[in-house]
Amino acid sequence: MQSAARSSFQDQLVTAIIHYADPSSDLVYDKRSEGPGPANLVENVISQQVHIYDGRALKTAGERFRLDTQGFELVRPMLGINLRQLDDALHALDQPSGSGPSPKERDQLIRTQWYPAIESWIGAHLGAAKVLTFDHTLRAQPSTDATPELSRSRRSPVKLVHNDYTPWSAERQLKETLEARGYKPSDYPRYQFINLWLPLLRPVQESPLAMVDLRTVAASDFHNMRLIYPERKGQISVLSFNPVHRWIWFSDMQPGEGILLRVFDSQHRGDVTGVPHCAFDLPGSAGAPRRTSLEIRTIVLFDQ
Repeated sequence: MQSAARSSFQDQLVTAIIHYADPSSDLVYDKRSEGPGPANLVENVISQQVHIYDGRALKTAGERFRLDTQGFELVRPMLGINLRQLDDALHALDQPSGSGPSPKERDQLIRTQWYPAIESWIGAHLGAAKVLTFDHTLRAQPSTDATPELSRSRRSPVKLVHNDYTPWSAERQLKETLEARGYKPSDYPRYQFINLWLPLLRPVQESPLAMVDLRTVAASDFHNMRLIYPERKGQISVLSFNPVHRWIWFSDMQPGEGILLRVFDSQHRGDVTGVPHCAFDLPGSAGAPRRTSLEIRTIVLFDQ
């Protein structure tokens, strides 16, 4: 089996299948039940074989990845916390029920230690007036013989091209988050929704993350999809196929590295609200350890 954790960056691209939304279908994700969601948010997808360029090779050739250009950055955030403190909880996902920390204990640790550290680092990295973390998702599918965990915070990697926000859902989340913490949206002339994607436990050898260069996306590629949860309703964008999309991934992602994603910007261009992304099946990764990663969702506020 070809190793999925690529030790060389000589190969500048892989050819893989990417799943796009079918805009003629009913774009609704109904999750009025607990437990990890499916890898695809909709039943009807249009699968396309695409070339996905290795961002590490492109960086070696001189390309610089920036949030305000391509919509994403490869980073090594200095968080000042023990990045291995979740290892026991993550190993427990493959163990019988009852072993290891509970999902509640795991999520409390993320909120009390990881949230402040990430807010501080993102604020300094982007020169923001304030950074507010409001949610996180652990992407970790347990082994087939482990007891399923009924936790809203854990989800499978999503293998449908999407962006996390539409103008409607971003404005609603902004208002809810700021008002709950005593801030006024009118005090901040610009805001961004920035996700930090962090590999955990081991190098990424399965279901890596890929992004579309934001400069190659058209407004007509975006389609609103309704989300229905037991306690609320939401909305995200899903993408239809466009042959000009330029796909990028970063090979051999290690714990300690991360990817920043600009998933909404109040100064967005028309309906192009944020960077499309998804997980994909890496050729040669059959039998590789399952990907384990953490997504931290933040609102970054600027006072000018």
